[in-house]
Amino acid sequence: MKAENGRLWGKLHDGKFEVRSVTESDLEEALNILDDSFFLNESVCVACEINLPENQQARLDLRELCRITALDGVSLLVKEVETGNVVAVSFNKIQFAPLPGEDNFFLKFRNEDVKSPQARRLMDFMIEVDDRIDVCAIYNMDCFCELMFLATLPSHERMGLGRSLSQFTIELTKELADGKGLDDIDEKLRSKRPAAVTALWTSSFSQKVGKATNFEVLNVVSYSEFEYNGKRFDERINPLHKFCEHVIHKF
Repeated sequence: MKAENGRLWGKLHDGKFEVRSVTESDLEEALNILDDSFFLNESVCVACEINLPENQQARLDLRELCRITALDGVSLLVKEVETGNVVAVSFNKIQFAPLPGEDNFFLKFRNEDVKSPQARRLMDFMIEVDDRIDVCAIYNMDCFCELMFLATLPSHERMGLGRSLSQFTIELTKELADGKGLDDIDEKLRSKRPAAVTALWTSSFSQKVGKATNFEVLNVVSYSEFEYNGKRFDERINPLHKFCEHVIHKF
């Protein structure tokens, strides 16, 4: 991740917005998008009570997850040109098989760094859904980019910003697969060649983003299968969002 002046990937809405790589200088503002949007409204955050004011530690845990994720150098944001404000973000993670005897990134973070039961339950959900489909085995690959958390400020929803972040995540990953753009990412990852983008679409809105950007649905899991603190996920989540999709965009 660069210190500042993140790479410009594209301009939106007649130049009113720019899609750029996340840098150290705008990371805190990008993380604030999670507090102002994702943690309050995302389906599994609601199901795991991360949205409740008293569960601040859960939000701090997940902010730290995203802060570490951003160090890979593949996360993207949308900035409003006139104000310079960050209005949307995609926290993306380069995933690959760990060394023998080691845990993968999510499991290691969950076991060593997460302090709250709410964030631990959200990560357990992500890990379980991911584990139901072995994408590396199915597609004969050893590395991929996971579009982990996608968030837009409520004031800037329904403008296609999430779709654009998804599309440019695909473009960025394709470049890395071809050995391009390596100077912008963590030097420990420069030997990796991600062969796909994966995601867990947890709402009907993100699922529309996936269809618009040609993701393939690998698996669908109903929220009625999962529970936290005495209630099934679907008892807390808006009934508009009935299931989660595990998806892939393979090159």
